[in-house]
Amino acid sequence: MILEGGSAPGTFFRTFPRHRTLISINKVYTGANDPELKLRMDWNSLLSDDDELHFTRYSSRYFPPADEMVRYLGDFAAKHRLPIRCGSRVVSITRGGKDEPFLATDQRGRIYQARRLIVATGVSRPYIPPIPGIETAELYGTVSTDPRDFVDQRVLILGKANSAFETADNLIATAAVIHVAGPHSIKMAWRTHYVGHLRAVNNNFLDTYQLKSQNAVLDGTVDRIERGEDGSYTVTVSFARVNEVKKDMRYDRVIVCTGFQFDASIFEGDCRPQLVHGDRLVAPEALAEVVALEEPRHRVARSEPDHALRAELVGPLGVEENLRAAGVEDLEHLVAVGLRVGEDLLAREPRPRLVLPCRVADHAGKVADQELDLVAELLEVAQLVDHHRVAQMEVRGGGIEAELHPQLAAARELFRELLLDD
Repeated sequence: MILEGGSAPGTFFRTFPRHRTLISINKVYTGANDPELKLRMDWNSLLSDDDELHFTRYSSRYFPPADEMVRYLGDFAAKHRLPIRCGSRVVSITRGGKDEPFLATDQRGRIYQARRLIVATGVSRPYIPPIPGIETAELYGTVSTDPRDFVDQRVLILGKANSAFETADNLIATAAVIHVAGPHSIKMAWRTHYVGHLRAVNNNFLDTYQLKSQNAVLDGTVDRIERGEDGSYTVTVSFARVNEVKKDMRYDRVIVCTGFQFDASIFEGDCRPQLVHGDRLVAPEALAEVVALEEPRHRVARSEPDHALRAELVGPLGVEENLRAAGVEDLEHLVAVGLRVGEDLLAREPRPRLVLPCRVADHAGKVADQELDLVAELLEVAQLVDHHRVAQMEVRGGGIEAELHPQLAAARELFRELLLDD
């Protein structure tokens, strides 16, 4: 039995991503007849022997609309007559002992008993950083997506991954100033080879920053958010790499786009899985008992807002260790990544050291605009993860530095064991 908290399959995709474009590729025309190769280029289809249930038949767009995913999942469930009980949100999970069955209780008090319990909700709970005053800010899941609501306003977006930049891109034409802020450097998917990092389809905002079009990427920690009687915000930011300069910044809107985390609140007693990364992910060793799944075929973003008991697979491991004030960012956008993709992510051969042959034009490491009260600071654009054998690149005071970091062999082995174990 599959328990679904929403009213229909794919409830998550009725809301996310907010701007309605998935970043899981949908390559219809591959030039090949090999079904395995075609599936490799199709990140959205669920495994099925029915050719009619390939997502490529639902949309021809390379980055398909989320509404098509809702329709596809509904058809898939109906065609296979999956035993889904909608409107059943699990609120409590208990277990009498190691050899005892799990007891799952829904919001109506109904109890379901199972020897095997699989939690396939992914990281479905919004992560809210512990910043004083953040409760006065707007959230990615509920903020208006109409750019006209932000005309001539100064906007601060907290977060540096796909949801943050998706939101920023949507406001470029109407907002007066947009700042995207976070304590860590931006991780570009084209460099790290991890599809959950910032994708090119969402990074148009970086052009406006580099071309000095009033927008900026702030590399620093938000210490405090205060909302005034007039509705405006005063945000205290401690900038990194600028002698720890601290500055009070004024904004009309503050939007929190800091990602999602695994919701372990339903587990009680000894059956609660061990969490890592600031209690945002399930520890790998806990997968033997309760598996925090994304979706079949190692989906990175098929996290649903409701709890369900459903098919088994492991959750994502390609998440940076040093998360600090950011959650597991933007897993909600990606629909699918095949098992072989996950294996390739950590099994990739070392790449050659990269040193760019030129410097960044007119980039002294600071952006200043007194009229718009843009604080002078060192704004860092890109830094690569220090795992998976890829170079770490940072834009600093006028040049680009690249450094190669070794991959953790143990992490690769663990990832392979989890993915390839039958």
